Amino acid sequence: MQDPSLLPGGKCDIIVCGDRMKNKLRTIIALVMNLLVAVVTADIVVSYFFEQPSLLMKHGYETFRFFTTDSNILAAIACLITAFFEIQMLLGKRESLPRAAVLLKYVAAVSVMLTFLTVMLFLAPLYGVGLIAGTYFHVHVAAPLMVLLSFSLLEATLRLRFREMLLGLIPMAVYGAVYLTAVVIVGEENGGWPDFYQFNQGGRWWITIPVMLAGTFVICLLTALFNNLCLKRLRNNRGPAD
Repeated sequence: MQDPSLLPGGKCDIIVCGDRMKNKLRTIIALVMNLLVAVVTADIVVSYFFEQPSLLMKHGYETFRFFTTDSNILAAIACLITAFFEIQMLLGKRESLPRAAVLLKYVAAVSVMLTFLTVMLFLAPLYGVGLIAGTYFHVHVAAPLMVLLSFSLLEATLRLRFREMLLGLIPMAVYGAVYLTAVVIVGEENGGWPDFYQFNQGGRWWITIPVMLAGTFVICLLTALFNNLCLKRLRNNRGPAD
C-alpha cells in the first residue's frame, strides 16, 4: 500500500514531511536531554560515596535518605527508559512512546519539581544559596527543569486523565511515611534520622506532612495541565492533515 503522505511520483507532501522532520527533531532533543539527566545524575550520586563526611551525611549511602537523591534517581531511571524507546522511534521501530513510559516520566517530573520548588521556596531561604551551587545545581534546578520541559514540550503525546495524575503522589506519600517514621516515631536519638528538612519544627509534623501532600497534588495538576496544553497546541499546529 502506498504511503498516503506521498504524492504521485513518490514526492512527499510538504506539510506531512515538515511535521515528520519536526517530530524527529523534537525526539532527538528529548533523547539528548534524557541521556544528559541520566548520566549526570548517576555521576553525582556515585560521587557522594567519595565525599568527605559532613554534618548531614557521614557515609555515602546516607544520601538515599534525601528526597532530592531519590527523586533524581527516579527521574534518571525514567529518562533512561524513555531514551530507549526514543532510540527505537528514531530507528523507525515504533511510532510513539508506550503509555507506561509516559506515566513513569510524569511521576518523575512531579517528584523532581517538588524538589525544585521545595528548595526554591523553603530550603534555600533557610540554608542559603549553597543549595543551588555545584552539584546541587543539577539535582535541585537543572535536572527538574530538563525533565519537565522534555516531558511536556518535546514528548507530549498522551493526554493525562485525572486518575493518572494521582500517580504523581506516590513517591511523596511513600517518602513522607518513611520520613515520619524515621524522624518522629523512631527519632534520631534511637537510631532514626535527624530532621534535616526541618519538617518537625515544634512537633508540627502533623501540619507539614499534609501541606506537602497538598502541595504535591497541586504540582501533579499543574504538570498534567501543562502537558495537556502543550499536546493540544501541538495537535492544533498540525492541523486537519494530521
